[in-house]
Amino acid sequence: MNKKDYALAALSGILTALAFPMFDLEILAWIGLVPLFFSLKDKNHLQSIYLGLISGIAFYIILLYWIPVPIITYGKLPVPVGIFLLLLLASYLSLYTATFAFMTSLFRMRLGLPLVLTAPVIWVSLELLVTYLLTGFPWGLLGYSQYLNITVIQIADITGVYGISFAIVMVNAGIYRVIERYSEGLSFWRGRSIWAATFILLLITGYGYWRLSSQLPTPDSQLIRVGIVQGNIDQDQKWDREYQTGTIDTYIELTKKVSEGGVDLVVWPETAVPFYFQNDETYKPLILKTARGINSHILFGSPAYSRDMEEVRYYNSAFLISPGMEVVDRYDKLHLVPFGEYVPLKKLLFFVDKMAEGIGDFSTGDRVNTLDMPGTKIGTLICYEGVFPNLTRKVVREGATLLVNITNDAWFGNTSAPYQHLSMYSLRAVENRVPVIRAANTGVSAFIDARGTIISRTGIFENGYLKNRIETPGIDSPATFYTRFGDLFAYLCALTTSLIFANAVFRRR
Repeated sequence: MNKKDYALAALSGILTALAFPMFDLEILAWIGLVPLFFSLKDKNHLQSIYLGLISGIAFYIILLYWIPVPIITYGKLPVPVGIFLLLLLASYLSLYTATFAFMTSLFRMRLGLPLVLTAPVIWVSLELLVTYLLTGFPWGLLGYSQYLNITVIQIADITGVYGISFAIVMVNAGIYRVIERYSEGLSFWRGRSIWAATFILLLITGYGYWRLSSQLPTPDSQLIRVGIVQGNIDQDQKWDREYQTGTIDTYIELTKKVSEGGVDLVVWPETAVPFYFQNDETYKPLILKTARGINSHILFGSPAYSRDMEEVRYYNSAFLISPGMEVVDRYDKLHLVPFGEYVPLKKLLFFVDKMAEGIGDFSTGDRVNTLDMPGTKIGTLICYEGVFPNLTRKVVREGATLLVNITNDAWFGNTSAPYQHLSMYSLRAVENRVPVIRAANTGVSAFIDARGTIISRTGIFENGYLKNRIETPGIDSPATFYTRFGDLFAYLCALTTSLIFANAVFRRR
């Protein structure tokens, strides 16, 4: 290997990272892997691993540069520690890219299989793995780079986000092969790779156009008026009891403003109510009276607890209250944030404190449930639960006709993290053909329709509200292929990869 190979591998990571928010140069995703493929040409397996590591580290350092912000600001750890943890996370995640580089090299050298066929299934298999392994961290899956490309992402209602990643990698491999054949003096038009990549691109584009033109309201669809309140409460004040009155006053005032002209539902962010709403005697009556005063349901986040004998369990929860001043139901968060809401391996990592303030370690909820109001079943996703496609799918399978994400991205400051977080919900909307409402403490709050289009959104670190009419599918509307069968496409890719890998390993040289 030489410096050129290292530079090509790093360039690949940089180009791919620029396809994501806040840069949003999504076209770069379609060519971002080409430099990596050139760097891997004629390399042995060990060299391929090194180059994959370089590409992955470059990608994740740019994509996740914001990781040190909550660690330093709220975890109270020194700057060098925050940078070290970023490098550690980037190094771990780059193992997937290294594995991708190794397996593409293995399949090509040992079996002579074309890159355009093997690279996409390997990539999707590894994206599926990163979604589940070690509690999962599917941040930056390649398909999310296309969240603004509404036509392309429509295929997600069949394949999930993984199908978009598949297409992007196949196009990259096809472009690489065209350039390679041209440099070798061969006619690239006779190469099968370019035609395979072109066919897949035309297929998903054609499907997207058809899906967008044929998507009509279902006979039993509902039109509901929704308001989103963004309180923009400073993270340093959020759990301070001295500021509780000001916090609740802010939300009540904004709620009254957004409800002018009438609303059916008002959504507040995660832990907008920074105390135990279930037994509070000071502010709970005020919030209930607000719901009655505006004649609307209000959904908000609040910590909760339960007692079992002497054991107390704490939850990150969402409550829905009715205009009749009743607590309709509660949803307890299922997928907790490691080191944010609990410390994994606590006996081993006894010296590590979680960053969330004001409460002990959270427990996971014990069920997937919807919060029901007349004509609508709300599937609630707290914090980053919505980045997990299968969890969101389970919520919709429970009957949700509207997805609501309540979150607090104040942890990440003025970085690209809130925008990256938002982008993933466009795919959740398309996968399940259910609109998404997103209420974030400091932004980005947004309305997303069932086609994945971001209808309107706020900025970050601004106090305000949004209001819109949202069309939700009827309770009896047919589920999408993805909602019914989940990550079937990704699992088929994983099975294909496993079979090819077994053949490559056990086949005689």
